[in-house]
Amino acid sequence: MKKILLALALILSVTVAYAQPKTVADAKKLVDKALAASQDAKKSLKVATWIDLAKAYVGAYDQPTVNLITGTPRSEVKVLLGKQQILNTDDVKVGGNKYTVDHYADKDLYYNEAGLLEFYLVTKPAVDGDLLGNAEKALAKAVELDTKASKAKDITALYEDIHKKLTDEALNNYFAGIYDKSSDLFEKSLSSYDNPFMKKIDTINTYHAGLVAGMAGKNDKAVKYYKKCIDLGHFADGNVFSNLSTIYLQDKDTASALAILEEGFAKYPQSQGVLIGLINMYRESGADPQKLFDLLHSAQVNEPKNASLYYVEGDVYKKLGDIENAEKLFRKSTEIDPKYVYGILSVGILYYEHAVELQEKANNEFDDAKYAALVKEFEQSLENAIEPFEQSFKMTDDKEIQNAVAEYLKNIYFRFRTKSDDFQQKYDFYNSFLKN
Repeated sequence: MKKILLALALILSVTVAYAQPKTVADAKKLVDKALAASQDAKKSLKVATWIDLAKAYVGAYDQPTVNLITGTPRSEVKVLLGKQQILNTDDVKVGGNKYTVDHYADKDLYYNEAGLLEFYLVTKPAVDGDLLGNAEKALAKAVELDTKASKAKDITALYEDIHKKLTDEALNNYFAGIYDKSSDLFEKSLSSYDNPFMKKIDTINTYHAGLVAGMAGKNDKAVKYYKKCIDLGHFADGNVFSNLSTIYLQDKDTASALAILEEGFAKYPQSQGVLIGLINMYRESGADPQKLFDLLHSAQVNEPKNASLYYVEGDVYKKLGDIENAEKLFRKSTEIDPKYVYGILSVGILYYEHAVELQEKANNEFDDAKYAALVKEFEQSLENAIEPFEQSFKMTDDKEIQNAVAEYLKNIYFRFRTKSDDFQQKYDFYNSFLKN
């Protein structure tokens, strides 16, 4: 989750030119001046007056953190902030991450273990009130007056800037573990896009509004935004459905939990979260999982060349403990699409994992005859993994997959290296491949 949101934080925003007040007094002065103009009978009829007011509010919002850039070393930040004094410093742990927090009169700066500024929170705005919300209201008035759309470019840039700032603040509160406020800010960011002028929908922030609301224990709000994501066709790799199901289960609504997973599976059968959720629910309820296969078969009829659908069916069989059918469907997925490496790769993993299970059983068996039988079965399962692993290694150029397969094959050939020169040579090959 954090990596995804960090990536989101790196999205570039539109550059907007406006005065950056260096002091609280400057920020208040600019806002007061722009407000006065907006209340003047003549000036209030000008588009520029309301754009200037929006800029003044945005500038005041920025004032406490002007010149701060994430990734800056702590020593440099202290220089940038000049005479601003650190009131006190804490070491905190949030979400498994350790931070050093410098508390100033108007902000808290969070440094990671490398001593770099990772995020910050404003604790005392330069001007009271909902600054970005007020900026949006000023822009709405500008849009109303700009009948010829002569300032459309400036208005668009300001809306984009407001949207980016709200998203950044939501992210910062998420990183600080303040999930309730983070969700509110993700929600608030939506209006800077979804309005008569911009006419845009931010599906990512819609999802995050629901996701972080759930983390804050605000299930009703989470459900609202998850359902909105479904209406928008934004499924977040199927997580919308599996997360909704989890909330329904928390509320003891098993029927809704199952229904949303089945809906999710029909729309996004590749989702592991949805698939695992369905299998667990079928197992716990004792229901026949045939409906799951029926859904898959319907999808396969609609997309007969979609290799991943057969892979998913094989994965269902694997999770149900049916190795024979799992292998059959995994192989079929690669037969349908000869470039689909995951099918044949999963056959190798299937036999390798089965071998590990047999080895554990053998280690716990005290009867010599049964032990010998288990060892024989274990070695056969390992040998069965060789052919699909070799095939997957040759058919892909993906170094990460090749490295993983080489690790499997090295281990297998090490086990059998004394059987023949061929096994020894194969072990040497894969061992050398991994080293190089």
